[in-house]
Amino acid sequence: ELEAEFDCLEMILSLWDTYPDSFFEIIGILENAKDPFSAISLLRENRTLPPQEMFLIAHLCFTVNRLRQAMMVEQGGEGGQGIKWPQKVIPPQLKDLESHVLPGSKGQPTFYVSDAYSEDLAAVRKERREKEKALREEMSEEAEKVEKVLGKRPGLKEEIAVRNTEYQLVEKARLMPELAETRETLTHVHFRLKPTQDAIRLEREISKLKRKERQLEEQVLQDLSLKVRQYLPEIQEAVRAIGDLDFLIAKGEVARSMGAVRPQIVGPCFSENGQGGRPQLPLVLEDAFHPEVKEEVEARGGTYQPISIEIDSTVSVITGPNMGGKTVALQTIGLCVAMVQWGLMAPCKGITMGLYDFIHFQSQEEEVPGLSSFAAEMVNLKEPLSRMDERGLILLDEIGRGTNPAQGLALYAAILQYYLENDVTCSHLIATTHYHGLADMLGVPHWQVKGVRPDSEKMKEAQINGENGLDWLYRHMDYALQKVGPDTPTPHDALLIARVLGINREIIEKAEGFLRGDEPDGEVKL
Repeated sequence: ELEAEFDCLEMILSLWDTYPDSFFEIIGILENAKDPFSAISLLRENRTLPPQEMFLIAHLCFTVNRLRQAMMVEQGGEGGQGIKWPQKVIPPQLKDLESHVLPGSKGQPTFYVSDAYSEDLAAVRKERREKEKALREEMSEEAEKVEKVLGKRPGLKEEIAVRNTEYQLVEKARLMPELAETRETLTHVHFRLKPTQDAIRLEREISKLKRKERQLEEQVLQDLSLKVRQYLPEIQEAVRAIGDLDFLIAKGEVARSMGAVRPQIVGPCFSENGQGGRPQLPLVLEDAFHPEVKEEVEARGGTYQPISIEIDSTVSVITGPNMGGKTVALQTIGLCVAMVQWGLMAPCKGITMGLYDFIHFQSQEEEVPGLSSFAAEMVNLKEPLSRMDERGLILLDEIGRGTNPAQGLALYAAILQYYLENDVTCSHLIATTHYHGLADMLGVPHWQVKGVRPDSEKMKEAQINGENGLDWLYRHMDYALQKVGPDTPTPHDALLIARVLGINREIIEKAEGFLRGDEPDGEVKL
């Protein structure tokens, strides 16, 4: 299923390169599409669709028509020049449904219970309009009489105001049978037209016609909902196809924006006798990068360095200095794997992997309210330890750094050893640490951040100061990973990093003395 999704995604990317104008139009259509979920829910419940929900169905028909035109689906018949799309993203024709929800329409996404739906409704509306016209004419005659006397013409439902200082005009208004006094304020006396007997009769008849009109409209909506419900499978199929198309294009945009690639997904191996054996599923990343970190590095003028790594053991260890990129390496590995399992292209030049049941990333930045950093680490570790029967990618970032160094190292080693001894699902646990000897203790693969480039130490100290130390460090730190053996010497990037960031030279020299085995004051020896 995942491979089929990548097949579709590759096809979308290929079509995008070939038909960029069509994709520009399709994206615009999708941006303006409306979600008919509420209307579909009512149809499933055998309920009548109100006008606003019927509009969503009408808009769906409109969207499908525009999409099929932009996708050139209609041209794809025998001898046609249509685009060959993944079948699952082609929405079905909804012409028959459109004839019900948009009778006589030219394809515009509107809905109104028009006269075209019912002859009875059309007749009632016509009669209502005629009586409303008669009412306006009747009351217009009354308004003209008032205007001749007062010089003011009241509206059908509006008041006129006469200043209460104009005593004669007020009295005239009060004596007119066409007017009724409504209220008096400090400055004005207000009047309105008094309906005639014919007007009262017309208003009653109009009110009855409006009730009849609402009943007929409701009947139209009920009948129309029954017809629309017959097309529910096609409606749902169209929504699914549009959703798949939108999702694939969104995933395609992500892949295009970062130059992501399709993964090679491998399954479990088998023993020589053909019986299922312990699966050996490697995790191989070539030139993988973290898009957000890459963008940040390049924004400040730096050059981002991707990582390459091959994990073929249950446990692997990554070491390196602070600011050396260990955490980013874990994040990059986890991100690439997660994106693949979500059906996304991975941000790298190449990735080979088996599928995992879960991914657990435990960062040194995580906090649990009310707990120390070490206690929080122990709480978070319970989750992957409880899932030993599932294949997991477990990414641990410097576990035990918040406690006694000796005990922290012992606990970290014990956790990794436990996985080595109890893993039966070919999980991959990748652990970062400052403990250079941890991998050797366990006999597991050891990957090391290359760190500050060797030739960088030869740079004159005049080029290094507190003001630009971070920038200098970003330019000269090599974040690439290299696989090392037990005889590889421990790097001493910490002192150079401290010097780059402006720590006093005397302190740096004392630290170098400790490393050489000097005994200042006869008290300290490293």
